[in-house]
Amino acid sequence: MKKIIIILILILSNSAFSQNSEIKPYVDYLKKIEKKSAKDYILQKFENHDIVILCERDHRDLTQYELIKDILSDDYFKQNVKNLFTEIGVINLQPEITDFLKTKGLDSLYVENKLSEFQFNSSFWTFWEKYNYHYLLRTIYDINNSSNNQISYYPSDVEFDWSQVLNFEDYNREMEFDTEPRDSIIAFNIINQFEKIKFKKNKKALVILNYRHAFKIHTIRNSGKIQENAAKYLFDYFGNRATNILISQANFSKKGDDFAYSLIQDGKWDASFKFLNIEDLGFDLEDNVFGKDNLDIWNINSLNKYEDTFDGFVFYKPIEEYNLVSYFDGLIPKGLEEEFFRRFKIQLEYQDNLSVIKKLDTADFRKKILKEFTTKRERKYPNIKALIETRDNYLND
Repeated sequence: MKKIIIILILILSNSAFSQNSEIKPYVDYLKKIEKKSAKDYILQKFENHDIVILCERDHRDLTQYELIKDILSDDYFKQNVKNLFTEIGVINLQPEITDFLKTKGLDSLYVENKLSEFQFNSSFWTFWEKYNYHYLLRTIYDINNSSNNQISYYPSDVEFDWSQVLNFEDYNREMEFDTEPRDSIIAFNIINQFEKIKFKKNKKALVILNYRHAFKIHTIRNSGKIQENAAKYLFDYFGNRATNILISQANFSKKGDDFAYSLIQDGKWDASFKFLNIEDLGFDLEDNVFGKDNLDIWNINSLNKYEDTFDGFVFYKPIEEYNLVSYFDGLIPKGLEEEFFRRFKIQLEYQDNLSVIKKLDTADFRKKILKEFTTKRERKYPNIKALIETRDNYLND
């Protein structure tokens, strides 16, 4: 009787969804390929490539950083790769942050304060409010603190030093001349630093770039102008020594002052993984149904396909498990509140936001801002129910 019940449970679980004809080609492909985890797929790419570029989804999503943590913690990565580059983090932080992350046995309070300080100074904006950076730095420090095979970390964004920005005029000049063209600068910073380390025993690197920055092609904007992308420059330089991998994600497009979110191929990709109960898988995009799809994450009319833009794809966790985290206690370090408001006012002037500038002289408003920016926010996508419904509509004929 027990065996019969188990068999019935298995039958019912496998038939919980009926296979909609629109997702059948994706499901059929997923059924026949080797089942390789996202982590194993990414690490395996280092066997034949020196540079593996990971296309990060929404910066705020910490779920993907659990995957990245597993990659960085793996013995293969620590022994054979060792180097990590990110788009986020201004390059002038590089010497100090690299040395800090390799210093063992520091006091825990000192470590926490330094992590907050690095985050506070990591951007040409007032600060970088997304928790992913703090999480990543903490991950690297903890790995290095307990391992003889330490990871070298290189922030690679444009150079920007807030101590040299005294007023709006300085900021405006820096933003216009020193942060553009940003993608070519990021690529140059990565190439230049990699050339310095390539003669070491471990001359490989994981590179984390976000969205279009990780495209291996330049794209076209609605205006007809070419959008230059950092990974294209990296592929031009490294050739087939480089490869890039897209992490499963939601599309986003500007909607007024906010963003609108949708799923790749209107949810068909996500539905095919859901149908097969797959939450962790990596595979190449060349010459298959996924790779042949139109590049709809670049939501401007494009003839490009996913296989033109990425070499590989990893599906990691369904969208309802994405955990979007921003702001946190310590984001504005103690003693730097006045520096925060100085930067904040300059950026507001740059954005021509006079209404908020007027409020900055009010003690209650300043207190409110500090509380708001130092309180952790954990969220799902604002239209998560609609995204799930879109996906699940393909699970029934």
